Amino acid sequence: MNVGILVIGSLCWDNNDRKAWRTVHLNMSEKIPVKVPIKYGRKSRTWGNTYTMVLSNSVKMGKAVVIPCINPIENVKDLILEASALWRAERSKAKEGEVGVSWGCVGMLFRIPQKSADIVEMWERYFQNHSEVPITPVNSRGILDISWPTKLDDSPVTEVDIILSAVTKAEEPLPTVDKIAEKWINQDNGYESYFFKNVENDIRTAEDIDIWKIIEKHSPGWLSKTEYAEAISILRKESQSSS
Repeated sequence: MNVGILVIGSLCWDNNDRKAWRTVHLNMSEKIPVKVPIKYGRKSRTWGNTYTMVLSNSVKMGKAVVIPCINPIENVKDLILEASALWRAERSKAKEGEVGVSWGCVGMLFRIPQKSADIVEMWERYFQNHSEVPITPVNSRGILDISWPTKLDDSPVTEVDIILSAVTKAEEPLPTVDKIAEKWINQDNGYESYFFKNVENDIRTAEDIDIWKIIEKHSPGWLSKTEYAEAISILRKESQSSS
């Protein structure tokens, strides 16, 4: 069976801690743009208490990517190795075999669950023994409670049979666009790069243009950084076409 990783944020582009994982595990040249319900919704200490991306069934569809794993799986052991490797990429301090802690976990999605019943059952047992708690939208069985992703043209993703994703805990209630933008505007430590890197890599939420308009209006000093030019050009064009 073929496995893919649903990536909704820095796992796609962060070269500090994640590049080695992507090189060993993922076929980056075959990444598949998909529609999934995502939003900036987790206040992250790693990113200076600015907001990072979360999956949530209560928000509008955005764009992310499914990246096929290099090696197909032959048994549940292979699948667990991919899941734990994904979690180590998400949490560098993860223990051996761990797939979740209090703020996040790995969730799994099966394209045809009835054909994978044995694997589903074994994954459920493993998840319950190697994660602290399920994080919404992952349920107590370790299954992602979202629809199977579709491509941007609404056709189903058929290149993989199983999808894994690292899910993190969202703020309650979810932050408004003003609050999201404000966190980036009121700092000067480079944490805004999370937003622009996502834009560059076409990982997008339905609120991006509204967030951008607030940022541009306040014109923080870091907006002139040359490394953001590509993302800013994309956002300005989209902002103009939406006016």
